[in-house]
Amino acid sequence: MPKPTWPQLPSWRAARLALALAVVVAAVMLLARVEGQERAAALAGQDRRVGQPGQGRPAVPQSPDARTDQRAARRYEQSTAPVVDRQHLDNLMRAIVEDLPYVPGEVLVRYKSGSDTRGQLAALNTLRLNASRTRTRWIGEVLHVVSADIDPPEHAAEVLRRQPEVLYAHPNYIQRPDRVPNDPLYSSQWNLDAISMPQAWDINWGATSGKNKVTVAVLDTGFTTANGVYNYQLWNGSGFQVFPIPFSPPVDFAMSNVLEGKDFTYGFSRMFDSNGHGTHVAGTIAQQTDNSTYYAGIAHGATLLPVKVCYAYWDVQIYRGSLSIPGYSSTTTSSCPISAILAGIQYAIDNGADVINMSLGGTSPSPSEQDALRNAVGRGVFVSLSAGNEADDGNPTTYPASYAKDLDGVVAVGAVTRSQKRAAYSSYGSFVELAAPGGDSSGYVYQVVPSWSDLGSWLAAPRYDRYSTGGKSGTSMAAPHVSGLAALLYNQGITKPAAIEAALKRFAKDLGTAGRDDEYGYGLVDARATLRGLGVAK
Repeated sequence: MPKPTWPQLPSWRAARLALALAVVVAAVMLLARVEGQERAAALAGQDRRVGQPGQGRPAVPQSPDARTDQRAARRYEQSTAPVVDRQHLDNLMRAIVEDLPYVPGEVLVRYKSGSDTRGQLAALNTLRLNASRTRTRWIGEVLHVVSADIDPPEHAAEVLRRQPEVLYAHPNYIQRPDRVPNDPLYSSQWNLDAISMPQAWDINWGATSGKNKVTVAVLDTGFTTANGVYNYQLWNGSGFQVFPIPFSPPVDFAMSNVLEGKDFTYGFSRMFDSNGHGTHVAGTIAQQTDNSTYYAGIAHGATLLPVKVCYAYWDVQIYRGSLSIPGYSSTTTSSCPISAILAGIQYAIDNGADVINMSLGGTSPSPSEQDALRNAVGRGVFVSLSAGNEADDGNPTTYPASYAKDLDGVVAVGAVTRSQKRAAYSSYGSFVELAAPGGDSSGYVYQVVPSWSDLGSWLAAPRYDRYSTGGKSGTSMAAPHVSGLAALLYNQGITKPAAIEAALKRFAKDLGTAGRDDEYGYGLVDARATLRGLGVAK
């Protein structure tokens, strides 16, 4: 979508600068104050001696070399998020503790095209926000407003929606993840047989044999690209302790095909997966294949772009420890703020993604996501969305999946079981366009994942260097089958998002009621039929 025009100013960038001017002075003052506090704390802690947790110990005279070694051992990784973003991160922690459906103190707002800066400022001023307690940032065309004066955010969003300059406004809602090669465990991957992958590989051996290189962005809980041992400060129940935590990328992935990616949750410079969901999803798409190791991936050879938009328990604990915030997080699940998802989509677009997989969702409408998805397909990116796991909970409308039916090049994917029946949990409705294997207790979807026993909340510290086989079920597992097949089509030269969607629908295996239906959409994706039908092989 073109940027709005600004009659009074030479560019839309100047307009945004003017809109942020009301809070920038306070933000700078806050930055200076917090940085000064951190610098003072760091200086005060340089010669501190630490004994057993909760105990003091007098300093012992040491040689300069010994003191240098001890200081090095006490250094630990810290978030690279700007200090002014910490208000948002603190809000996230409050959302966890209170189990809120949104990030408190925050709204997302988009202004109507053609509205001028004065009108936009007037609309925002209806909230009567204190500049010293407020910050703003643009995510594409959406203004992310963070303020201690926004309470509750539903009311603030309603006030903004009544302003003539505002196209929409809503709280910063939290969504959640919806969960024959020679590879020795391929025999357990019934899901790949279900979509005729062995026959499809005869036509198109992964994403390496076609005319186009393809990049698939996975917006999820992350993917461990860090390699080494790094120190992190963590709460141990009575005090803080620095733990050396080992990291290693997942086995059975060609790391030369994995980009560095970015973390939009707590801003750590190193990418890692504290849940395993993102690693599992990435494996279905592009795990190495025919290498006598573990499992197979549909579009092996594709480039993976991990984009972390969902946080888990250890993400929260590591962030808290980096700021010396005592206590334990109450979360045991992963959560994905809309603001992180919007930033992640834009990042994927700007960094060359051809396909985006989003195995996440919620039940709160988020028109900002709809705009972001529209922008993605407008920039030539195909998007696969999980339909949701809400069928057993009254089958409410799920987002962003429900936006798919109105966007050519974005598809919502439901889940089927080993018997090719709709999984009991799989959300259904007019927005479901395709089905893919999602599994259940009769047969899970298997890929390599971080060792579950290394990420438990009962541990003193996690580790990220060991992997095991992991069986999961959910529409989260279904969506990457479509992303993987979309990558194969792109690799063969079918690059327009709408054309990819049309091909997947046309050659899907009809299930349920004849023709399109609310349980299976246009049917179960069929890799072989799609590739053959498009003339890739006769």
